[in-house]
Amino acid sequence: PFGILNWSVIHNGEISSYGINRRYLENHGYFCTLMTDTEVIAYLFDLLVRKHKLSYENAGRVLAAPFWSQIMRQKENEKDFNTKLRIVYGPALLNGPFAVVVSDGIVMIGLNDRTKLRPLVAGQKGDFLYIASEEAAIRCVSKELDKVWMPDAGRPVIGMIRKTEKNY
Repeated sequence: PFGILNWSVIHNGEISSYGINRRYLENHGYFCTLMTDTEVIAYLFDLLVRKHKLSYENAGRVLAAPFWSQIMRQKENEKDFNTKLRIVYGPALLNGPFAVVVSDGIVMIGLNDRTKLRPLVAGQKGDFLYIASEEAAIRCVSKELDKVWMPDAGRPVIGMIRKTEKNY
């Protein structure tokens, strides 16, 4: 577990794009003094969500963006939007095998890499959302679940922790 600013991050994997991500963040006033890829993840979420006001869904689209070959096959409006995100936020793309869970106290976001090299499982029981690397870990906390699924590669799972004016 890692916490900085008001972001908490748990991370399984390795961010091979650490160098370009760090330089991109430095251009936006963030300085990675701890030299960890988890620090980069926290700062990228802060930049995209808090400073640039992207939705949590769109922040996930930036960090685990579809491959260009996938974008070219999308419907025109989605293709145009994803192309713009890739052009504007290209250096924020996370490369490498990873699964992360990030929270700012308002939401919890689970995201894995765009080729799903690290596992990510989500479960739901009523209003509760569980995210882990393995279903067994979720079942240790809640044996009875309404739904269990493996999110698609690069598609964030987003659960509200508490309601604020920001998410109405």
